[in-house]
Amino acid sequence: MRPLPLLLVTCAVLAGCTRAPGPPAGDVTHWAAAVTSPSPSPSPSPSASRAPLRAEAARNLSPPQGRAAAVDNLLYALTPGRVTCRPPEIRTGDWKSMRRYLTTVSACLDRVWTRHFQRARVYYRPPERRFVRQRVRDRECGLMPSKGADGTYCDATRTYYVIVAGEDLVPWAEAIMAELVAHEYAHHVQNMSYISDYYQEAYDVARGRAREDLLSRRMELQAECFAGVALHAMRAAVPPWHRFREQYTGTLDAAWVRDHGRLATQLRWLERGYRTGRPGTCDTWSPAVRQVT
Repeated sequence: MRPLPLLLVTCAVLAGCTRAPGPPAGDVTHWAAAVTSPSPSPSPSPSASRAPLRAEAARNLSPPQGRAAAVDNLLYALTPGRVTCRPPEIRTGDWKSMRRYLTTVSACLDRVWTRHFQRARVYYRPPERRFVRQRVRDRECGLMPSKGADGTYCDATRTYYVIVAGEDLVPWAEAIMAELVAHEYAHHVQNMSYISDYYQEAYDVARGRAREDLLSRRMELQAECFAGVALHAMRAAVPPWHRFREQYTGTLDAAWVRDHGRLATQLRWLERGYRTGRPGTCDTWSPAVRQVT
């Protein structure tokens, strides 16, 4: 959790997420980067089975499933997008101004990803979101965000949660909060495009912790890259790149590195998405292990 780690429960990178005793199925946790020593958080409850697509989705294409969803997703063929939005200023110590900022960033992300899914002709519905001052209970995933995380996405209810501490109520928190929200939102993108389903299937049959950790890193690093894609599309409304880059300093506990990758790796994937604006640059499932460590 930048201090924020990311997980499926997925946690995000800006730093990392924690590893659960079972498959981190069902939700995603995001942490910010400049962390020194985040403690791992438990995974929320397993996600419920995917609800059937609604009738209005019939006109859309049937997206690839299984491994094809991860390596040959219909989103990968899209060119960069751009949206215009105007997030309000965050005032020091003012929770309401922070909530307005996060709500506006989230609405902007709705526009970014709705357009991408429309262009790919894939059914899409934006996630629910809750911005809180203390952990709250999700009906499927339990207390959210997960312990030790600043943000967590619950696949089962398609809701992401972001907790805001008093020390975060400052204008210079814009970059870290925008990235945090974009990362958690990216887990919803993975959910709606069947990437999360493939992750869960692969996790269920993975043998050994090393394999499970590798899958977790691929999932979290892709969420970082997707966050970069979205920030590219809304770059006129968010802080300049160097403000995001400077969050990825410090050191992480070994547990976070195993699940989410090194800070340098997280930054590299975030930057890849940010520089290109293309979802197709975010295939973290095909590269060699050395590129996702």
